[in-house]
Amino acid sequence: MTYDQQTENQQEPTNELSFEEKVIETIIAAALASVDGLISLNGQFITDETKALEKQEQVASGINVEVGKEEIAVDLEVVVLYGKDMPKLFGQVQEIVLQEVSRLTALTVKEINIRIADVVTQENFEKMEEGTSQKETNQNQ
Repeated sequence: MTYDQQTENQQEPTNELSFEEKVIETIIAAALASVDGLISLNGQFITDETKALEKQEQVASGINVEVGKEEIAVDLEVVVLYGKDMPKLFGQVQEIVLQEVSRLTALTVKEINIRIADVVTQENFEKMEEGTSQKETNQNQ
């Protein structure tokens, strides 16, 4: 066998970087913690999402992604603080998701769909936060 025949028979190594859906979901959950007026992803407080991330728990409630080799699609279900400009909030969420996913993974976000599941007043939000804080205090004791 000649050198040319040997190199023809050798296959080029296959190099591929791929991501599990939960990786993209975690990136999105962490990025959305900075959006003012976005209270929760499918009922779980955004602040709880980041605390769960610190503990490496599942943080993807309310986030559904489809991951391809080069592109992803994102569906979010969120709760919004009453009085916030929802189209503006939608634009902020789109921008943050596009930036963070592209920056960290080099994947192209081909679509972002947001379903606003509920709107909560500031007063109800504070009551919900108090309830969450009391649960955490009781769990830590």
